[in-house]
Amino acid sequence: MTQELKLKFNDYALFHAHPKNRTTHYFGIPPIAAATLGLFALIKIGPVDIGMFLAIFALAFYFTLDKKLTALFTLPMAALYFIGASVSVPVLITMQVVGWILQYIGHYTYEKKSPAFFKNIQHVFIGPLWVFAKMINYK
Repeated sequence: MTQELKLKFNDYALFHAHPKNRTTHYFGIPPIAAATLGLFALIKIGPVDIGMFLAIFALAFYFTLDKKLTALFTLPMAALYFIGASVSVPVLITMQVVGWILQYIGHYTYEKKSPAFFKNIQHVFIGPLWVFAKMINYK
């Protein structure tokens, strides 16, 4: 793991110390990410959509932090995009609502702290990569 990514993950981890809060994130962040990409996929620019641009932007950002982890995360990111782009708007909205409810339960019931992105908006992008890194035990 690169030093820069380690610093970002350490900062993010300060808001995710409680094991039950981390669990809510493992179940909440993937549907939020898929639904966000899916909602932006509804905005078309010719043959491409904004969801694709957002996924590529996130991967480019991740690439600046850790090339190896980004390579491993590319397929899951594509899956998040394709899942989001393939379901209906009511399902996307439900995924957003359920995912965010899980996040807030984790933060306010278990962690007793506000979400990390309240401090640093960059954490909105760090969250999905952090969850993935935790799931594969990336060091």
